[in-house]
Amino acid sequence: MSNAKTFNDRLVNKTIVPIIYLWILAAGGVVGMGIYKPEVVIPNLDGFIALIAIIGGVASPALSIIVRMWENEQQADIDGIPEDLLHGRERDTEEHRHQMAVEKHGEGMGADGKKGDE
Repeated sequence: MSNAKTFNDRLVNKTIVPIIYLWILAAGGVVGMGIYKPEVVIPNLDGFIALIAIIGGVASPALSIIVRMWENEQQADIDGIPEDLLHGRERDTEEHRHQMAVEKHGEGMGADGKKGDE
């Protein structure tokens, strides 16, 4: 599992995240304006609801496909964790065996690279 941003990660960050922020901002703006200036919001409530519905609804099919692709990618990364851990343990075991062999071989050598009994 790598920490590099994939195409789907970048796609989600450039499309879904801004749309969600825009939707929250529009909904929050309508609620805030309704609290501070109800005389503006109440007569135009249908227009504000339409604005929120357009932002939230027009892109919904595309967004759901992008989210599904991203979820599948994330699930594939999660499914790969056990193999990565097993590979890491096997690699560490082999590295340890190699290090032990090098140290064992090194004990029989002198500082000049010759056997200690020579």
